[in-house]
Amino acid sequence: MTQLQSAKVSRIRQLSPIWVVPIAAVLIGIWMLYNHYQQQGALLTLLTADAEGIVAGKTQIKSRSVDVGQVVSVELSTDLKQVIIKARMKPSIAPLLNKDSQFWVVKPQVGRGGITGLNTLLSGVYIELQPGESKQQQLQHKLLDTPPVAPADAPGIRVRLIAADSGGLAVGDPVLYRGYDVGTVEYSEFDLASRRTEYQLYIREPFDVLVSENVRFWLSSGFSLDLSAEGLQVDVGSATTLLSGGVSFDLMQGWPAGAMIRDGTEFQLFPNKQSVQEGLYSEFVEYLLFFDESVRGLKAGAPVEYRGVRVGTVASVPFFFSIDKPFEVSLQQGIPVLIRVEAGRLYENLSLQQLRKELEIAVQRGMHAALKTGNLLTGALYIDLDINQDNTIDIEQQALQAQQLALSQSAGYPMLPTARSGLSNIEQKVLMALEKINNLPVEQLLEQSDQTMQSADSLLQNATKMVTQLEALVSNPQVQQLPAQLQLSLQQLQQMLAGLSPGSAAYDSLNGNLQTLDQVLRELQPVLQTLNQQSNALVFEANIAADPQPKRAKQ
Repeated sequence: MTQLQSAKVSRIRQLSPIWVVPIAAVLIGIWMLYNHYQQQGALLTLLTADAEGIVAGKTQIKSRSVDVGQVVSVELSTDLKQVIIKARMKPSIAPLLNKDSQFWVVKPQVGRGGITGLNTLLSGVYIELQPGESKQQQLQHKLLDTPPVAPADAPGIRVRLIAADSGGLAVGDPVLYRGYDVGTVEYSEFDLASRRTEYQLYIREPFDVLVSENVRFWLSSGFSLDLSAEGLQVDVGSATTLLSGGVSFDLMQGWPAGAMIRDGTEFQLFPNKQSVQEGLYSEFVEYLLFFDESVRGLKAGAPVEYRGVRVGTVASVPFFFSIDKPFEVSLQQGIPVLIRVEAGRLYENLSLQQLRKELEIAVQRGMHAALKTGNLLTGALYIDLDINQDNTIDIEQQALQAQQLALSQSAGYPMLPTARSGLSNIEQKVLMALEKINNLPVEQLLEQSDQTMQSADSLLQNATKMVTQLEALVSNPQVQQLPAQLQLSLQQLQQMLAGLSPGSAAYDSLNGNLQTLDQVLRELQPVLQTLNQQSNALVFEANIAADPQPKRAKQ
């Protein structure tokens, strides 16, 4: 029988080569996991009110048509007030995810600039990334409702406009300089605190040098029609403004350009170019007028002229803000109207102190205001200033002007005398004429007219008697025989003249006698010439003058 021996076990102190395989697999897995997270890039969060068209795992994020990320989840917030979109960006895009970056959804849209985003009809919507210039990284942004007009780093300048009325200006409307498109309206916002609208304009390079501190901005409507006291004004813009409107800017005539501005400079937006001109006259002297006639057709902004030259503007019609008992004032003193005489309309470098002094002198010389019709079609009125050398007024007018002066001084304004316009003067004269006619002694005139009619009736009766007597005279037989006797006398006269006609004996005898007389006169002519030359030729023999002899010419 054999004897079993126990095996001798000894521990191997070296690792088996078989462990190389799992260790390598673990290392490869760790490297692949690290590489996977390194290739994923940053996780971007976008907030929006509506995620229409955005699909997790499908919607791409692009920048200049290059894929830079993909949406991985679309979820509602806990309060259900907004949508949270998470997107995985490529690692190389991390520097573009800064504080100024902007994101918006690109989809088919029809706007004032035409139809955009047609390429998304087949591929689906996508999110566009527009990077900013900030160095601070930010991974949470708000998704814009509309795409920005220009990139944040686009060369040019941006200005802010403030307007009391929006006037229909919208994002995307053009910015014009003398009719040429130089920029775009980027966004508009209504401020509830100030109750005004704010706009941001982008003016691209190289037109940004046109924007200086003295330029003025106004709304450019495609077509404007103004029928006022100054006449009919028609303004037709370009084809772009006819369809969509816009905003224009320019320097006013005679103004210097001024210094260049910085980004974000604030300007006022005027409703039209005419209001810009009106806003240039910031220095003025105000006067209070009282009219005892209708002011229908006179509106704020109407011109104030001096003999056809505009010198001011009507500020308020009627002006009741600083006057107590306005209705009583209108009945007794007249309707108050506040006007402004603007220094800039007269001549340059005219101070308000000098303007007040010149106006006081003009009032002392008889300057007054009157309502005039500026447009017969609309009935628009304007105020005309003139100097009347004849300052004579009656006692009632003096008392009325004293009351008006006291009322204007209590309101804090100087008073300017008024006079009725031409039509009102004519109306007043017609009323005075009618009043004079009413005061005429009509009854006395009627009695005198009755007496005159009786006298005329008596005269007509006498004339009838005279006609009757004439008819009796004409019907008298002796008067009727007169034409026959006149006819007989005419026949006898004709017979007598027929005896003296050519061919009759009397005519031939008279013609022969005249010829004989002519012959005798011819024969007496030499005798008369001789007696004319020598009066004593009938007593003494007349000397016969020798015939004249021609003289010989001198040698």
